[in-house]
Amino acid sequence: MYRIVFLDIDGTILNSNEQLEERLIENIIKLQQKGILVALASGRSLVASKIYGEKFRCSIYVTYNGSFVISNNEVLYDVKIPSQLAFNLCSKTKEYNGAYFHFSYKTSRSNRPQPDIEHLLPQATQSKLIDTNRDAHRLALYLDSTKDRESLKAEITDEYVFDEGNRLEVYPVGSKWSGIIPILNRLGISASEVVAIGNGINDIEMLEAAGLGIAMGNSPDYVKKCANLITEDNDHDGVALALEEIFNL
Repeated sequence: MYRIVFLDIDGTILNSNEQLEERLIENIIKLQQKGILVALASGRSLVASKIYGEKFRCSIYVTYNGSFVISNNEVLYDVKIPSQLAFNLCSKTKEYNGAYFHFSYKTSRSNRPQPDIEHLLPQATQSKLIDTNRDAHRLALYLDSTKDRESLKAEITDEYVFDEGNRLEVYPVGSKWSGIIPILNRLGISASEVVAIGNGINDIEMLEAAGLGIAMGNSPDYVKKCANLITEDNDHDGVALALEEIFNL
């Protein structure tokens, strides 16, 4: 029997227009009424995750790719990128004429704020380089040059880095699953009782470790290979359909 469902946000519960469909909201509420817990697991900040979680009264959030975890307003897990490394990476990004975004809890700082980028919420404030000399839950480093991105990646050893287009995403060592474990321990839930649904490279460990890992139809092939099941894509009610089938909604 499955007792909790962890859902990725971007490319999973959100469609290509970054909208949350009513059908899915209704299904999640039905699940909760049946006593099944529903949590969000995302690379986003807590603030950016709550935008959607509050629509279905979510109380469990695995944010910043597992480095900051909240359950019923209690912090269960909190790890960060050390201040020296964060400052060094932001310094090099500025030196290469790129844009850095430094995230810590509810605060984000940048040398070039871009308010139109949804997943970088909360909106970054214009900051001086010295302001990045502090621990970070996440760094987003925008560099057009592949050579410059490779140069920065060479300096990142103990953290996770994802190279996505012109952006480097840097998180503390760990994963969404390492952030999920404290939740399971607190609630007395085993991995076999977990359903996880996602679409990205940062969902792989979660999909592999959960009792039932489901990849979205819009996932890359290497993500699909790590899942037990594959559902429809995020523009064709993939998550809603999966929940309906698994839980007989």
